[in-house]
Amino acid sequence: MTAETLLLLISYVLLIGVVVTIHESIHWCFALLFRRQPRVTFDRFLTPTVRYHNTHVDWQNLIISGSAPLLLFSFGIWVEGDGGAWVVVKILCLANIFNFFPVTTDGQMIFLSLVKMIQKQRRCKTTKKLTQKSASLQNQKK
Repeated sequence: MTAETLLLLISYVLLIGVVVTIHESIHWCFALLFRRQPRVTFDRFLTPTVRYHNTHVDWQNLIISGSAPLLLFSFGIWVEGDGGAWVVVKILCLANIFNFFPVTTDGQMIFLSLVKMIQKQRRCKTTKKLTQKSASLQNQKK
């Protein structure tokens, strides 16, 4: 392995670390914005992970989990990948599209938040219909 190859390998690994750190920093900022007491832990081969207190507010969970993939994917579309390190940055940012699928932690949170929001919406509609039926039955009795 030549010195140039080793230098390229090290720079690519560092770029991956930078993009992962930015990804987790975005989660941390949004968790902080919603006052969720975020903390950074290191899981699986020193990978930073943001954990926060879950208040079960589904739309906030959706924003916290979806913010980093959305922002980094958007940046990946926007950035010019003419050569060198920018190509790697562009690829790493565009790869955040996979974080929307439920096979990743972000994707699981996004999916779970959406499912819970839909369930709550249906429950509200059902409750509203039952209330209206009950009121109409009471009016008919009078």
